[in-house]
Amino acid sequence: MTTTMAAQSAPTSTGYTLVHADPNELDITDNVRDGVDITADPDFVASIAAHGVLQAVSAVRRADRTLVVHDGQRRTLGAREAGLTSIPVLVREQSDDEKAAGIERITEQVVSNDQREDLTTGQRAAAVTGLLDLGLSVHKVSAQLHVPKAYVEKAGRAGRSERARRQLDDRQLTLEGAALLADLETASEAEPWITEAIEQIFDNRFGFEYRLATLARRVDERAETTAAAAEYIARGFTLLHDEPSTIDGEWYSLADLRTADGSAVPADVPEQAPHLWHVHVHETGTVWVDKTTREEVAEDDIDFDTEGDDEAEAYEQLRHANTVEKVTAWGYEFFLRHDNRTAAGLELAPEKIAADDAEGGDTDDGLTPAQRKAARAEAERIEKERAERRKVKALNRAGATATEARRMFLTGLLAGKSAPKNATKWMVTTLATHGDVFIESKCSERYSEIMGSPLHEVDRKATAATPARAEVLLLARVLTAFEARLTGPQDAKDYWRFSSKHYRGMVGIDSYLTFLADSGHTLTPVEQAAIGNITVDAAYAAVDDDA
Repeated sequence: MTTTMAAQSAPTSTGYTLVHADPNELDITDNVRDGVDITADPDFVASIAAHGVLQAVSAVRRADRTLVVHDGQRRTLGAREAGLTSIPVLVREQSDDEKAAGIERITEQVVSNDQREDLTTGQRAAAVTGLLDLGLSVHKVSAQLHVPKAYVEKAGRAGRSERARRQLDDRQLTLEGAALLADLETASEAEPWITEAIEQIFDNRFGFEYRLATLARRVDERAETTAAAAEYIARGFTLLHDEPSTIDGEWYSLADLRTADGSAVPADVPEQAPHLWHVHVHETGTVWVDKTTREEVAEDDIDFDTEGDDEAEAYEQLRHANTVEKVTAWGYEFFLRHDNRTAAGLELAPEKIAADDAEGGDTDDGLTPAQRKAARAEAERIEKERAERRKVKALNRAGATATEARRMFLTGLLAGKSAPKNATKWMVTTLATHGDVFIESKCSERYSEIMGSPLHEVDRKATAATPARAEVLLLARVLTAFEARLTGPQDAKDYWRFSSKHYRGMVGIDSYLTFLADSGHTLTPVEQAAIGNITVDAAYAAVDDDA
């Protein structure tokens, strides 16, 4: 590379020497400002052609004497486009520590660009990822770039995905959503089905973030069921994440089968040939277990008055509450694919044969017409129950995701200096009918979660607040109380069931969610169902498309 010393005053930057260099020989390297189209700014190029590069580019000289641009990508590209053969460059020698040099390069580029033409959101995310990959902690990146640690954590995740960065720049996703997309793309390396699910989400062209969050919840659920089925998988069973239908002849349950002599299939038969069988794992509720032995403990045997107090003594024969914990209880059901039935040495039960006879004719099943009719009715009942469980699972998953999104919206809404228009009128008219909402169970818990501070601090905050902010604090008290009413004392996910409850309007659920919609919250299908805007079946169709 040809460089000449510039006859200019010494640079103020410590360790730099001012030289002139050919812009075509400068290495732009991995600048955080990717995708720069210098021809899109002809005025900038014309200015450089007429006046040259007035502000020197900064660069580092590698061991091979190559000059690597740290700051000045646009000026370098503009000089190339203008046909210049020499531009001023501030040069310093590269440090011995390549990692430190990389950190320094990215930091300099981000900070200097922030002082001139802003980087795009996606480019900044890529820069944060680069710094984290070079070994900087979240705290150090936060300090060097002067951004919150929460931003660094999310941007560091989002920056790993080209698609997430693009969606950020196109304003199709928030930083939270972009981080979620990047996480899902990483998970898809081990779970290829996630890739197809992501494509389906973006094909819908709306509600990307909510659908991504629902997909992430589904991925988490599958991880939990995989862990619950670990022993069965180790023994050779294949895990079924979704409960299969047994009405179309593809899958058989134990009840659908008989041994060669016509007897009911013993429960331990799948254990004898696990490679032929699939196991479906599903939640059956929660149980209390000993923290040490993991043995189940009856709820009546626990003294809950000792909770949180290690020094307290449990009453008589009861267990101290701090020695137990509540965990998910799992149920296991075995299924056989139709093409494995012969290898398993099993026959179809007469009732299954009759149920599969769609014509309802006389089949060689040994059953009377009445038994045949009863078998078909029973098969339909079982299938209806299975379908209902699939429906509830999908709606509850969507309900949990909607709750997270709704509470994030509430936190943002209630952080403002003033309340939405007509908020006071809404509160007056709503509380005139639903004034009892403040005694709802878990009111204080919901307030603390959403506002980030305990309820008892409201008095102090209101005293120091402006009148407009005081109105927001009052609104927070009302909205968080209705949020507690919506999800109940167990923070339930199935509030979509309000759709079929004749009293939903009488308890203010319709009014609450409608106010949120009027204030800018986009109601999800389960929320729409909860207030009767759509049917539960329509909500299921919407969320099932995401699954």
